[in-house]
Amino acid sequence: MKKYILSTLFTLSFLVSFSQIITYSSVRVDDSERDSYIELEEFWSEIHEQAIKDGLAEAWAVWEFVYEDEEDAKGKPDFLIMNFSKDSLQREKMFSNNWNEYARKVHSKLSKKNFEKKWNLPRGKRNNWVLERLDETYWHGGTPTKGMQVQLNIFEALNEDYESYEMEFFKNWHEKGILNGSRKWWEFNKILSSNINTESSVEGNPTHVTIDMAGRELSEEERQEFWGSMTFSDRMMAKSGSESRKILGQYQMKLLMFK
Repeated sequence: MKKYILSTLFTLSFLVSFSQIITYSSVRVDDSERDSYIELEEFWSEIHEQAIKDGLAEAWAVWEFVYEDEEDAKGKPDFLIMNFSKDSLQREKMFSNNWNEYARKVHSKLSKKNFEKKWNLPRGKRNNWVLERLDETYWHGGTPTKGMQVQLNIFEALNEDYESYEMEFFKNWHEKGILNGSRKWWEFNKILSSNINTESSVEGNPTHVTIDMAGRELSEEERQEFWGSMTFSDRMMAKSGSESRKILGQYQMKLLMFK
């Protein structure tokens, strides 16, 4: 029952009272290490599951980036890990935990040799960000399943009004999309800090991230009706809101694992 509730309320915040602090870790792996890296995350999935039960975290997910071809993927990350905490205190508790000792207890049935083998599987090259959830729509994506896709959008705020435009105008726009079925989810996060250990594929000064989950494709008639319903004020707000931000990157991702 508990597992069902977590799955249903997962959203991209994974809880109804959404996680306030999220840690992103983008991961790059060599092609020869891809399978080993996935094996590492499968090993860690049981550890994160126990950590959630013990109140060290709210949720955990691994996403795989989806690219059109090898050229499009060049120099870009392969995976994105999300660790969710309900607040900064829980996050501090999580990161101060002795994870090696904790993992040994979770995987107590593994021999010392096999544990060390799993523990030392390739971790890839990682960059890390700490974000705060500022706003979100209500969830309409059903029970999260492996393979479901979302779009990650990275922005640089160009003026002090940007956050207000996202939360007071664009959010309403996304909620209209949920009502007509063309969208299932939208969230808005502020980047609090970053730790860049390898070359980033994002240029500029990223300050915010949104995540969109698309719904059904609208017919031409529905699209015309949707855009035709915009008032002059809506169009001016959209124009000014777009000018308050700069898009630094857009990525498609599919869900690989979650707890």
